[in-house]
Amino acid sequence: MVETDPRRLDRIVSNLVVNAHRHGAAPVEVVVAGRTLTVRDHGPGFPAHLLAHGPQRFRTGTTERGREHGLGLTIASGQAKVIGADLNFTNAQDGGAVATLRLPQDGTPAGA
Repeated sequence: MVETDPRRLDRIVSNLVVNAHRHGAAPVEVVVAGRTLTVRDHGPGFPAHLLAHGPQRFRTGTTERGREHGLGLTIASGQAKVIGADLNFTNAQDGGAVATLRLPQDGTPAGA
């Protein structure tokens, strides 16, 4: 059980799932294990700069405006910080982007 702001959690999860569908490929998997939620797609994975520096404002995944990731990951990262959660981005060894959200327990930031 986790006590958190449900609106912020909804925004985080929604942005992660929408990003996986828009910029990744099916199937998109959402797994919840304890305080950890993982969203994985089977597309090309996150770009190297996102893995190195995290999501950044003003980068987009739409082909009309360039490449990379959408604003949703930046929003999800900001919301995660507000609720004291840890949000990490990796690529699966067999392909696809993986976003892992670790929620805090008893008001303690995840990973602390």
